[in-house]
Amino acid sequence: MMTAEHIFQEAKLKSTSSRLEVLDVLLNSQNPLTHQEILKTLPVNFDRVTLYRVLDWLLENQLIHKVAASDRSWRFQFNHGFKSIQETESKKAIKYSTAPHHSHAHFQCSSCGKVFCLENVYPKLTNNIPSDFLVNSIELNITGTCLSCQP
Repeated sequence: MMTAEHIFQEAKLKSTSSRLEVLDVLLNSQNPLTHQEILKTLPVNFDRVTLYRVLDWLLENQLIHKVAASDRSWRFQFNHGFKSIQETESKKAIKYSTAPHHSHAHFQCSSCGKVFCLENVYPKLTNNIPSDFLVNSIELNITGTCLSCQP
């Protein structure tokens, strides 16, 4: 299993103790986590503003993605299964990426509230998008009842 430290080294990204701690939490989570859920897992003295900054930095560097849930809170998850390292034209830095853009579907259980990434379910665009629009990502949220909550 990869560690946060290894991921930062491979991606040639600067690691700090805060970044390592937050990425470790997300690496060890099966489901996307809210800001509060991440904060509960971190040491007691971890600053919530620092957490927001670290999450923004991890998003910017494409190590994690965020999911909008029906309760209007963001959930964050490590981009599991990344396969390639790509060079960005603007920064000439090496970054991990699962694909050019995050676009798989998510499932939220209406009973327990957990959010699950559906890695093999991708929204499909029709040809109705105007030609002067460039699509960067698509978000598809499916709600229902997870296996644990089904009667």
